[in-house]
Amino acid sequence: MAKAMKYRDVERALLANGCTWKQGKGDHIKWYCPSSCGKHVAVVTQARNVSAGVVADTITKLACLPAGWLQ
Repeated sequence: MAKAMKYRDVERALLANGCTWKQGKGDHIKWYCPSSCGKHVAVVTQARNVSAGVVADTITKLACLPAGWLQ
């Protein structure tokens, strides 16, 4: 079960696992899995707090990352 997190914690975890990002529309950031895969994309809203639903969706969409990478 995912919990809401601060955006900076989500960002740190993504960068630590080799993910890259590209600016989306408005406050949305597209995160891409590491270059070894490159097939998975997750969109995270750049807000102070990221909801539990977005955290769970990010974990699901970036399935190539090791288990437990975000929690």
